[in-house]
Amino acid sequence: MNRNMKWIPVWGFILIGVIVGIIFSSNLGWTPKGLAAKKAESPVLGNPAGPDQEILSLQNTSRAFTLISRQVLPTVVSISTSKIIRRSAEDSPFGPWLREWFGDRFEMQQPREEKLEGLGSGVIVSSEGYILTNNHVIQNADDIKVGLYDDREFEAKLVATDPLTEVAVIKIEGENLPVAPLGDSDVLEVGEWVLAMGNPLGLSSTVTAGIVSAKNRKIDIIEDQYGLENFIQTDAAINPGNSGGPLVNIRGEVIGINTAIATRTSTYIGYGFAVPINLAKRIMKDLIEKGYVSRAWLGIGMMPVTENVAERYGLEKIRGALVDNVMEDSPAEKAGLKKLDIITRVEDQEIQKPGDVQNIIALRTPGETVVLTVLRDGKERKISVKLGEKETGKEAVVSEAPDDAPDLGVTVENLTAEVKAQNPDYKNDEGVFVASVRRYSPAADAGLARGDLILKIEDTPVKSVSEYKKAVRNYEKGKVVIFHIKRQDQTHAAFLKMPKK
Repeated sequence: MNRNMKWIPVWGFILIGVIVGIIFSSNLGWTPKGLAAKKAESPVLGNPAGPDQEILSLQNTSRAFTLISRQVLPTVVSISTSKIIRRSAEDSPFGPWLREWFGDRFEMQQPREEKLEGLGSGVIVSSEGYILTNNHVIQNADDIKVGLYDDREFEAKLVATDPLTEVAVIKIEGENLPVAPLGDSDVLEVGEWVLAMGNPLGLSSTVTAGIVSAKNRKIDIIEDQYGLENFIQTDAAINPGNSGGPLVNIRGEVIGINTAIATRTSTYIGYGFAVPINLAKRIMKDLIEKGYVSRAWLGIGMMPVTENVAERYGLEKIRGALVDNVMEDSPAEKAGLKKLDIITRVEDQEIQKPGDVQNIIALRTPGETVVLTVLRDGKERKISVKLGEKETGKEAVVSEAPDDAPDLGVTVENLTAEVKAQNPDYKNDEGVFVASVRRYSPAADAGLARGDLILKIEDTPVKSVSEYKKAVRNYEKGKVVIFHIKRQDQTHAAFLKMPKK
């Protein structure tokens, strides 16, 4: 046999082996794929398949933050305010003994005016130039200046404020103004990504990221008894200067207005709080259209459902709002609501605590009808209530610096039937009700407190907010004036020194 013929079977076997190897390696996936092949076959985002997909997911989240910041930051403004405080030599912190030593030379060196300045943030919410911010950012300011992301600057006009929700609206006149998209804070969920934007600590156009830590938080920063707090809590860093800036969701929509921080040091230590945008929109609409907030009124007092209450009523879990009292001639009384009813739902929203009822009613308008689900005598029933209007019209609440009156640091309101129902000691009295007192103010120094009833100023009875306004304007600066007040069932005299400014 020819020698070459003997080698043919050997070469044949080798060729067959190569062909089989190619087939198996290409079709059965026995050889490792390269990085490009892995990425091409990875499942969609949100269902990662290994380290490479996790990196891609993080890159996509980072990219989302970048795009949101690029979209929303141009709508975020810086707000700077100023106020002139006029002082006399008697107000000097150094005391009169220095004047005795140095005489007129010392008095001449003392500043008679001091300019107080503040910084905050806001967000442009309409092409007409309306800007949402916080009440405390612009409160009592003489001048308000607004700086835009593109370095334009404007003098701003105060539209109106609502201290009871910490919402304020200002307005600028400009062209081609960027406008922030507003979202729906009712559908916001705990755990969602959010970005806080603003100008903290004088650092312009700052963005921080975090999550929604909680909803419907009450933190007792609004001292007025009618204050409404249902803040969004977030761990996105918020610092002084962020107030009034937007809290933005992952879709680039404003879902809150940054308002406060939990702190013992005046700076961020973990949590910030924002007014939900749905509440801010409701308040803003009234402030722009009316100059004040038209508040819906149910006319009940409520208590939380405790473990004992739940046991007494046979509730499977502790939830709801126990009706503690029903005010006379109120919408609730007219609808048939009774004391010791437990409100478990308002419309389709389940009630966990009394604040839930308050928050829902706050978003409604007077004259609107709501359906309450209540538990009475072990049975559920539906009660339709046509909401009334809380007696706080244009003059019902006086700001701390009403018109040209001296700033006493006190907020008063008319003694309405609602106020009397909540303060039965005053049911046969006439006067103005002290809704809040600012700390370290002339009113606070004189001993006035929230819940007091001012009966007379000197010998002049004050039966309404208008009469109060007129009375406090009549006294010269620096004069000590006697305020006759009632506190619960006792009457007192408060000696208040009119501020010298």
